[in-house]
Amino acid sequence: MIMYDIIRLVIETGNYSLVELLKKIDTVWIQGDLTDDQRMGLITLARENADYTSEINLIEKVHDLEKRVKALEENDSTGDSEQYPEYTPGKWYYNGDKITFKQKRYKCIAPEGQVCTWNPEEYPVYWSMITKEEGK
Repeated sequence: MIMYDIIRLVIETGNYSLVELLKKIDTVWIQGDLTDDQRMGLITLARENADYTSEINLIEKVHDLEKRVKALEENDSTGDSEQYPEYTPGKWYYNGDKITFKQKRYKCIAPEGQVCTWNPEEYPVYWSMITKEEGK
């Protein structure tokens, strides 16, 4: 069985860590066992079939959401310049959220209502790098 078929079977079972599987797909691709089209097809399929509940602590996320709601209800705006906290693996980011990742600032541009748990390297389509002028 070729590596493409093996990885596809793993994806179809749904029993995988998305981050780890994406690394393995890239490793197999670098070794020359996957074509560019096969790699992109597997990445797309893996992201579509990922079970986020196995990688995310849901109780932590509920507490995070409670804090966000409380801050909004208290109108917790300081008027200071925008802050870019460090990226936290597994945290739920939404459209408009800002982070610092590897000393660069990013803004989440995921579609409204979509959750992004990946960093800008793992899923760059959901992040926009902020220039110095924009970040002031």
